[in-house]
This record gives sequence, structure tokens and C-alpha cells, in this order.
Amino acid sequence: MPEGNAAVHEAYDAVRTRMTDGRYAQGQILTPEAVATETSLPLPAIKAAFGRLAEENALRFHPPQGALILPLDLEEARDVMEARLLLEMFAIDSVVARGREHARRLGRALEPLLHEKHTSEATLLQARQFHGELVAAAGNAVVALMHETLWDRSLHVAAASTAGPDNRRGNVAEHRAIAEALCRGEGARARRLVYEHIAAILRRVGVGDELALPRPADA
Repeated sequence: MPEGNAAVHEAYDAVRTRMTDGRYAQGQILTPEAVATETSLPLPAIKAAFGRLAEENALRFHPPQGALILPLDLEEARDVMEARLLLEMFAIDSVVARGREHARRLGRALEPLLHEKHTSEATLLQARQFHGELVAAAGNAVVALMHETLWDRSLHVAAASTAGPDNRRGNVAEHRAIAEALCRGEGARARRLVYEHIAAILRRVGVGDELALPRPADA
């Protein structure tokens, strides 16, 4: 049986994956005791996982019954992700405007963040670092702060989209394609791949991929 932080990571993955694939339904009340029995994971780890999910606005505690699985606000999810997309495309445009070598440098800087992780929680953290570094490369502190705020508002979406091994692999593969395009100095392709990545995130959480922003054209 896993212990300590490993147990918490496994508990988080177990609960988050079940929420994403529908085994735990929106509006359902969960108790840590029931989940611990079902998963054979330590009760303290399940309680810690519940706490993290509450921070993501995925659960709301209702003592003594347990925790309510909160629905994903689909309209807000799409709005926030579109706003994130705007900032990330701005960042790519800003870097590419300085020259191809700057784009290549950014692509190389993102390479350490392309390894597949074994847990949804680790994948989520890596995704935050990837997108954060992408936007920070624009050199605009106001835009970086706006993006960080939007990430916090989209945490429920990002966490759901990285739950489960298939979603984790898809997320990393999409990041890898973006970084590779930048390494080749292909700014227009990187821009399009960011668009497609955001659309894929929305599809993974059941929002759909019809974005209000026009699809970037290849150059």
C-alpha cells in the first residue's frame, strides 16, 4: 500500500479520474470512507485528496454528509479558455516578432517540460509550468499576471483534462508538438497548435471545441 505523499497522489488520481470518466457523477455526495473502501487507499490520503479537489472547485464539503461533486460551468470554462488562448497566441507572436532564433530558444527552454508523468497531479503541475513559461517569454509582466489569474480560474478544467492516462499522454503530446514547432522557428504552426491544444482540452472535459476566436491560418 502506498504511503505518505505517494498515497495522496494516488488518491487524487483515483478520485479525479472517476469524476472525469463519469463513475462519480456531478451532484453526487462522496464520503472519504466510501472512497477509501472502494480504492483500498488509506483514509488520510483520501481526505487529503478531497482537500485538493475542493481547492480546484471540483468538490464542496457538506459536513457531515461528505463532499458534493460540483458541476463544471461549461460556459465559463469556454470563456476562460478562450481568454487564455488569446494571451498564449499573443506570447507566441511577441517572441516570433523578435526573430526565429528567439522562437527556437523558447522551444528549447520548454523541452524539459515534455516528459510524461505518472500521475494526473504531476501532469497538471507540468502543464501549468509549460503554459506559464510560454506566456512569460513575451516579456510582458501584466500579460503574465493575467494568464496566471486565468489559470487559477481554469484549474477545474485543466485538472479534469489531465485525469487518466489517455488524457495525460494527449496533453504531453500536444505540448511536445508546440515546442517542436517553436524549435524549428515555425511561429504560425506553433500558434495553430496552441489553438488546437485549447480546443482539445475543451473536448476532453465535454465542453466542445467551438471557439469564438478565428482559427489561426498557417503561414
